[in-house]
Amino acid sequence: MRATTVSIVALTSVFAALTSGFMTARPQSGLACCRALKGILPDDTFLPNTTVYIAEHHDFWSSTEGLNPACVFLPNTTDKVARAVRLFTSLNCQWATRGGGHCPIPGAANIDGGILIGTNQLNAIDINHEEGYVRVGAGNRLGAVYTALDPHNLVPIIGRFEDIGLGLAIGAGFSFLSNSEGLTIDNTLNYEVVIANGTVVNANKYSHPDLFWALKGGNNNFGIVTHFHFQTFPYDGTVYGGNIVHPESSFDQVADLFYEYHTHQAVDDVLTHAMPSYVYVGLTDVARAESLVLYNAPVDELPPILQPWLEVPYQSDTLSRRTYGSLAHEGGNGIFYGLALRDQRLFSVYADREFLKDAWEIQLQWLRAHQDVPGLIGVQVPMPITPNQVAQGVAKGGNALGLESTNNGRSIVVILMLLNFSNLADLPRLRAEHNALMESLVDLAKERGVYHPYIMLTYSGAGQEAIASYGAENVAKLRRIAKAYDPTGVFQRLVPGGQKLPRA
Repeated sequence: MRATTVSIVALTSVFAALTSGFMTARPQSGLACCRALKGILPDDTFLPNTTVYIAEHHDFWSSTEGLNPACVFLPNTTDKVARAVRLFTSLNCQWATRGGGHCPIPGAANIDGGILIGTNQLNAIDINHEEGYVRVGAGNRLGAVYTALDPHNLVPIIGRFEDIGLGLAIGAGFSFLSNSEGLTIDNTLNYEVVIANGTVVNANKYSHPDLFWALKGGNNNFGIVTHFHFQTFPYDGTVYGGNIVHPESSFDQVADLFYEYHTHQAVDDVLTHAMPSYVYVGLTDVARAESLVLYNAPVDELPPILQPWLEVPYQSDTLSRRTYGSLAHEGGNGIFYGLALRDQRLFSVYADREFLKDAWEIQLQWLRAHQDVPGLIGVQVPMPITPNQVAQGVAKGGNALGLESTNNGRSIVVILMLLNFSNLADLPRLRAEHNALMESLVDLAKERGVYHPYIMLTYSGAGQEAIASYGAENVAKLRRIAKAYDPTGVFQRLVPGGQKLPRA
């Protein structure tokens, strides 16, 4: 009898909300949407003040995502996601979808007053040895994927930090093997995605190839991806690498080292990989370079092409034979974690020795001028997209980024500027001043003729229009594809956060 009562209540709630939704173009209230969702999926929907809600709506890398959803929805099957999307579309409900929760842009993976979909329980990892891929649920963190694949001596082209989610697979995505195989999006073989009408679609080079292309860089504008198929690559069980720390006294030589990686090491030996980075900690007034360096082979020391990393005076290193999971775990224990407020900026340049050196010196001077900000940590990470990375994207079916027509056979360096601080009151001022710093560096790059317009979506910051940087032709194509799969603009109207398609 109780089940029947719940069913009647659910149907009544849904009908009332549907009627209201059709009567107005404005989004339905979050409370009404949550009641309707609770009616049809009661075990997966959590209201405020419940233990699950409290835990989930704080589960973010940056406190800038600390918003207040009307409820939290934790589906454990694609079918439940599809049922929810059909309901949201009918009721005109707004929502946000959280994967790893790593983006610091407010509203990218959380929402005030709407529904937060957490993908935590979409956590399957299924290896297909015969066809050479792994099917990964969208709620996985990268550490879990590496842990599952390392015992099989397999590696996918995914990110480098264990606690990161899978948003990079619809944005761009650097990997340990990017120099040889290209970006994460170029090694994603299939997207299982729920589109606006609640249909589940498999998008790949054979089925819905237009949507497949659009998802390779198109972010959350086309549907909710519930599972990814990543191509897997065999390896011998260990590679050689770790982190190398260089002191500020070595910065002149480090700048040359970074440039050599961008233009020589990453280009001339695709088994190399490095993640160059500078770090400044305000509390101690200490600056250092802390860089991941590895060679994707089971060697016992860095090969000659990477030996310059050890020839520049350094403080410490963690170099050893190890698995990819071990490398991802070490990166996951770095300064990028721990609840705090963050702002990140990103811009791109053609690799240029003097500009890259000056860019960090200018940023370091700015950071030292802000040393008294509580919790201040500043990071700059200059990462190359090499000609081969771009060529791999073309060879593997193309993507939405538009780099193949703009790289001119040169390495493009995307420069991530990350700012960490403690107090919410500092956010408006620091975000504005941090952005002004970036704009001054962009102006300098333009003045020197080394500026590149690409904004990598996965590292972009609040207010940066990453998708617009793909070029007018690609943006127009993305709009056409969105219209075909989402004719009423559900993922523009009802999913307001994150990097959206530019308006026509």
